[in-house]
Amino acid sequence: MEKLTGIETEFGVIEGRDGIFLDSISYPNETELILKGEFNVNSEDKKYEIKFSGIIYLRSIELDFDEREQTESFGVISDSELIQKYKRIDNSAKLNSNHRHFYFRTYDTVFELVAEKYYLKT
Repeated sequence: MEKLTGIETEFGVIEGRDGIFLDSISYPNETELILKGEFNVNSEDKKYEIKFSGIIYLRSIELDFDEREQTESFGVISDSELIQKYKRIDNSAKLNSNHRHFYFRTYDTVFELVAEKYYLKT
């Protein structure tokens, strides 16, 4: 069964609808995504830039339509049904053991990604 676990940042686990605000989105190439904005930490805005790379799956959805019920705003989904599905159909060996299923919920939008890694700069 899938389980979302919050990722520990230098500010702790980011939680709540007001936990992450998004200012910009960029796609440097087809396997990278960069998100920039602010984390709301103890009522203070802390700027962030997060880069996901090695992306093989990317989905964004308006927050009100997201069906996951949790408090964590940035996390990893263990026992991902999506990764299990892709392992079964990956004939080109594009999915490797470094790929993880990430969840990144901003004030208005939720991003789900299967990516090899992320780099968080604050």
